[in-house]
Amino acid sequence: MPQRPFAGPDAEVRALISAADVAFVNFEGPLTDRRAPSDTVAWVRGDPALAQDVAATGMVVASLANNHAADFGTDGLLDTIAALESAGVRTVGAGTNLEQALMPSIVQANGLRVAFLGFASTLPNGCAAGDQRPGVAPIRVLSRFVIDSVVLEQNPGMGPYVETVARAEDVDNAASAIAMAKESADVVVVAIHWGVPDGWAPSYQSELASYQRPLGHRLIDAGADAVIGHHPHVLHGIEIYRGRPVFYSLGNFLFHSLVSGELVAARSYPPYDFTRLRSRLGGLARLSWTQPGAPDLIELGIVRLDESGNPHSGSGADLAEAYERVRPLSAALRARVVRPEAGRSWFKVASA
Repeated sequence: MPQRPFAGPDAEVRALISAADVAFVNFEGPLTDRRAPSDTVAWVRGDPALAQDVAATGMVVASLANNHAADFGTDGLLDTIAALESAGVRTVGAGTNLEQALMPSIVQANGLRVAFLGFASTLPNGCAAGDQRPGVAPIRVLSRFVIDSVVLEQNPGMGPYVETVARAEDVDNAASAIAMAKESADVVVVAIHWGVPDGWAPSYQSELASYQRPLGHRLIDAGADAVIGHHPHVLHGIEIYRGRPVFYSLGNFLFHSLVSGELVAARSYPPYDFTRLRSRLGGLARLSWTQPGAPDLIELGIVRLDESGNPHSGSGADLAEAYERVRPLSAALRARVVRPEAGRSWFKVASA
């Protein structure tokens, strides 16, 4: 979450953003002057004037569908929409009601009409939009906890095995919104806040929650040409499904309060450990289309957050670290991540 005075991305990262026809970002945290936070695990907040700084970095569209969007209530969420829109940054994934939260933003880019939408599966109580209620576009998830009594007897205190499935009604709403966007656009790009942060998933389970792959596939089947995931705060694997990418998590891009240790914890018990969320390595998804359909080019760029949480273009060591993490995770999803050639800093991604 950005703070003032705002340094933001370095010149090289800003150049990468400005070189894009459209830059799409997950904007995580309200821009509001309100002082009464919601009852949540931790909260963030920024000065509404930061909207001008976000616009100045070159961001064109921002998804507000995430678990911190309503940290200061739905009024704070509406303040955020107003601030960003006034600064010239389009918003998706949130609105005054469910219909508005599901609406795409369509941008003309390089001769193509590109629709952007946002959804969240990370939903604190009261933040999901309803027919007559402001909030974010929800894809709720049902969880089932499996207790293996035989293993538990040998390992007292172990956690349960967690099985998850996305709520059918919400998935149908999202699929309908994507299909409708596809009728008016050549390309549809979906942002989704999902998954489990690093350190919060049991080590004996996959980093991906069991609902994620079926949901990612359903969104593409509905008409999405790319699915861009975030929330776990670390890089996850990339999958190519029907020629279209699912970036399961891009990690952190810019997060002042998280990295600098100023994240405000709303409760002291249970004693959650937020240190595992402080990954300084993050990713940029770069996608290119010359015609409707699957992208012509799918790439992953790497940034490194400094001590203040501002992103800098990844160095050789950062690229090596990212490769060692993302390559095997993507291979398990039948995708191939190719090391950059000498002098280049983008990983190409393709079907295995």
